[in-house]
Amino acid sequence: MTSPRVLLTGFEPFSGRGFNVSESVARKIDASGIHGVEISTIILSVDEVGSRKCSELIRSGHHFDAIVHLGLSERRRNISLESLAKNNLEMSKPDNSGRMVSNSSIAEDAPDFIRTTASKHILDEEFEHDVRVLWSEDAGGFVCNETFFRTLEAIGEKETPVLFVHLPVPEHIAISEQTDIVSRIIRRLAIKPHYRVVGALLTDPEGRMLACRRPQGDAWAGWWEFPGGKIEENESQELALIREIDEELGILVSPISCVAEISHDYGDRDVDLFIWKCEPVDPASIILSEHDKSVWVGKDGLIGLKWLPADLPLIEEWSSSGIP
Repeated sequence: MTSPRVLLTGFEPFSGRGFNVSESVARKIDASGIHGVEISTIILSVDEVGSRKCSELIRSGHHFDAIVHLGLSERRRNISLESLAKNNLEMSKPDNSGRMVSNSSIAEDAPDFIRTTASKHILDEEFEHDVRVLWSEDAGGFVCNETFFRTLEAIGEKETPVLFVHLPVPEHIAISEQTDIVSRIIRRLAIKPHYRVVGALLTDPEGRMLACRRPQGDAWAGWWEFPGGKIEENESQELALIREIDEELGILVSPISCVAEISHDYGDRDVDLFIWKCEPVDPASIILSEHDKSVWVGKDGLIGLKWLPADLPLIEEWSSSGIP
């Protein structure tokens, strides 16, 4: 099987500096490699020529399974995953060619902004509890944003994941840590993950079932699901369920048996879902920490909710046969 091919870019030093962390991280990854991934690394010039390099490769027919741009952000303390690129140049200093442009579009007859084609859900799963990694909606007005916008515009309707990652100076996060984080980003974008997930069938004394709604900001905001989450490495389904429900609902559950197994392809990831029936719980004891709403529903109310695609076939079955 051919390994997925990833284009990784960093930038040369600029504004008279002798060092750019994005170049350093890109070169380290290029030297060490990533198992199962073919890395093509380019260090871009900090000017219009550099900003066009990747879009020209794409338009000339070069194929990549993912594209990850790295750049320096001196004022940030975290690693920023840029969610969009703006069709705007607003330079506060000249680039390395001496160009200094403000209040100008990057491309005519193009949208005001283009969103990243990288899967937010996958990256949220990867860095769920990592405070060093945050999402941003401001890629700036310099060559970083320009490069990101030109690449996204060239990709067009293709499904190639394209992401720009702003890196802080090493005084805030060591280069070794930044290299590890960027390597994890590349693996997640290039290799489709396969998650094993547990969900809890929780009932109240009346036999109604608990459904929880994903909150705003989540990739699946507004959709309903079984409470639960990923099974960690070397963790049993039962222990994963107990841990996840404690984290999400603040209660200790007693799993009884696995009542359903579901496999689903979400496109950007594959999921094996295991639904466990638990001992009935007291609704008053539940405290939501990762959902914005919960409801207790009987058999007749199941179909009235917008369930996650992986859950829906089971919900349709239970709406006819009854909740186990």
